[in-house]
Amino acid sequence: MPRSVLNNTVIPLLRQLTKKLGEQQAKNELRWMADHVRKAITTKHTVEHTTNARLWRDQRAPSAEETELASKRFSSVQWAWLRQAVHDRVETNKPLQYILGTQPFGNATVLTRPPVLIPRWETEEWMLKLADMIRAENTGLLNVLDACTGSGCVALGLACALPRGSVHITGVDISQDACELALENLARNKAKQAVEFQCVDLHEQSVASELMSRRVWDMVVANPPYVTPAEYAELDPDVKDWEDVRALVPGDPTSDPDQSGLSFVVRLAQLAQELGLADGESTKLPRLVVEIGGAHQVDGARQAMHDNGFNLTEVWKDMAGIDRVVLGYHKT
Repeated sequence: MPRSVLNNTVIPLLRQLTKKLGEQQAKNELRWMADHVRKAITTKHTVEHTTNARLWRDQRAPSAEETELASKRFSSVQWAWLRQAVHDRVETNKPLQYILGTQPFGNATVLTRPPVLIPRWETEEWMLKLADMIRAENTGLLNVLDACTGSGCVALGLACALPRGSVHITGVDISQDACELALENLARNKAKQAVEFQCVDLHEQSVASELMSRRVWDMVVANPPYVTPAEYAELDPDVKDWEDVRALVPGDPTSDPDQSGLSFVVRLAQLAQELGLADGESTKLPRLVVEIGGAHQVDGARQAMHDNGFNLTEVWKDMAGIDRVVLGYHKT
């Protein structure tokens, strides 16, 4: 950010962010904030007002160069937003994605709002890989259940990445906040597929029969809660103070701790079996796709799938080399 464009007022903001984030991350985040405020709060009105005032006072109109420079400077309103954004980031640990209000996710742009889980790059990575896999098989219409949908990022990412008519995706979540945000994201993204979102408690005994009464399912995908209580205790306040604990930790981390972090993965394997995904003919596509937290959860996730009829499993690593996804197949 050249100082001719962002005057010296930006330096104290950068110093504040640097104390919290380190120099390089601070520069990146301040640049993203600056880009956002320029787009979100236009200076067009301010530039036009200044030009008209000069003409009214019989002064020369600003040159094209002066007008362009004025449009690049922050207005007082933009400066106020930027100072507040830096304050929130530093003093309250508000995540950058909540400050900016949106997060790119594949070909979708997802609204972000606390306490709904912020989409992560690891989830985006496997979603795009799965979309490529589905596209390559071209099996006709797939009915996909996106469990623990949160903001709806996985459902909408798949819907935007795949050819029209490839999938029908139903996203479900227990959180009313998440369901409302997912519906807002559906409205703002032009998905090529049929997508719907519903508030559903997947622990309810009748949930499988209710879901089966709607359609025959082909696949369950999920980024479920899988953080262990020990891991949760070590999380940064950027996460713990802002994101819904139910989207992070399975069970109750205080009264009913799940030390493995896998209880919801086990439930998803059971649900997929109850939906009939461990029956029928073999398919090249996975029937169950579940994100996990790393190598320490691979064996438990695989065992849960095998116990529920998915007799072949596969593990995908993320770009950081961490075991990130376990896929369950039914082979006859």
